[in-house]
Amino acid sequence: MPLLKVQISELDKPHIIPARVHIWNEKKSFYPDGCIPYERDNHFTTNGSFKLQVPLGKLWILIEKGKEYKSVEGELFIEKGQDYHIDCELQHWINMAELGWYSGDLHIHRTITELKSLVLAEDLNIAPNITIWNDWRYTNEDVKIIPKDRVAHIDSTHAFSIRTQEDERKGGAVMLLNLDSPINPGLTTDWHPAGFAYCRIAHERGFMVDQEKPFWWEAPVNVALGGVDTIGILNNHIQRTEIMDNEAWGKPRDLDRYPGYMGFVQNVLDLYYHYLNLGLKLPISAGSASGVLKNPVGFNRLYVHLAEGYDYSNWFQVMKAGRSFATNGPMLFFTINESESGDTLTGAVGEPLEAKASIKVMSVNPLDNIQIIYNGEIIQEFSVNDSQEFSQEFDVSLTESGWIVARAYEKQGKTIKFAHTSPIYVQIGLFPMKPRKESALYYADWCKELLEMSVADKNRYTTSVHREEVESIYRRAIAFYEGYLT
Repeated sequence: MPLLKVQISELDKPHIIPARVHIWNEKKSFYPDGCIPYERDNHFTTNGSFKLQVPLGKLWILIEKGKEYKSVEGELFIEKGQDYHIDCELQHWINMAELGWYSGDLHIHRTITELKSLVLAEDLNIAPNITIWNDWRYTNEDVKIIPKDRVAHIDSTHAFSIRTQEDERKGGAVMLLNLDSPINPGLTTDWHPAGFAYCRIAHERGFMVDQEKPFWWEAPVNVALGGVDTIGILNNHIQRTEIMDNEAWGKPRDLDRYPGYMGFVQNVLDLYYHYLNLGLKLPISAGSASGVLKNPVGFNRLYVHLAEGYDYSNWFQVMKAGRSFATNGPMLFFTINESESGDTLTGAVGEPLEAKASIKVMSVNPLDNIQIIYNGEIIQEFSVNDSQEFSQEFDVSLTESGWIVARAYEKQGKTIKFAHTSPIYVQIGLFPMKPRKESALYYADWCKELLEMSVADKNRYTTSVHREEVESIYRRAIAFYEGYLT
């Protein structure tokens, strides 16, 4: 069989660089020796140089390196008696670190020994790897390669860590970030203890919690009781070549209102906006679930603005402050009166806050449309006409307290690629946002349905004490949302 040799470098630089590669024909994908295969997504990770025996006929090749390099894609026709050598140069189309933005993926299930190569191949700055997942965990031998502070610094701007824990059961999933030791509140069933028990203990110990997706049944319980610091709007159902177009064992969406791939995304966003419409300050997150689903590491990622430069621990603190945007494609920069996501704009009582907004969107793919959302309503929309870059300054008149975000979509292909900011908050006078009763009612009804399912399921708990522990938490959440209705 002919031999294919490939070397990957950065444009105008002499050294090979790590990257992700897909090679396939009409029948199968190919994986060379010495690389890290990931058959769920039909790719492998290379240090920048590999060789592979390939069959005769047409082959396709795709080489990518995270979000900030242009992809290289092409066809080869392999003929008998001939070897092939490809020198591939990847071009940096944007350098986010130079602009003070650093990327992270909060949902990673990969082998510890693979992480250095994966992080560099995807140019991912922050990679908290999940090493505890329900009652499964890596062995002590596996984690011996990690320093005592649980963070492995690869270079000055790339690191991965261990001791992130995922509690994923029938009520959904939460991520307990950067723990010093596992959390075990006494797991007995898929429903006991409630996921909030993990959140509470993590917070008591000073660690952050991410609500992995908003459509999980217990998500509004965790939010109501202050159990989570961020929420995943760009989540693992959004994959490189498709969308997992269902809510798994979470609360199903209304398919008449939210049909298709775009409906899946819009439902997730509307669930998030309901929380903001209650006046809650809840930043966003992003995760890919590489290791269990069809995504490379960092396909969905969160960019956090670190004004004072890269720092692993500070990245999470600034994420919690909301200076961020999530993306699986476009880069999105949005300010109002030079205030960025996480900031609060203030105005005087009795008159609108007249402000100057600035938005810039850049992508390697054609853009579709860009929207500005204020208290759940689209107040500005830009049609981009397939351009790869858009920038605009425009006036906004903010008449009430609340929140404002920007979102930008690429032209739809096999999946949905978009970017979305965490909110900029607005306060007019001394008055906070007036909570939207329809949002309170929505989540009060959700939690009542959750409680009703629990009461009706006679086999859900092993003891009546366990039942009361969980159902009392649900009742607290109902009371929280009903408090907005009085």
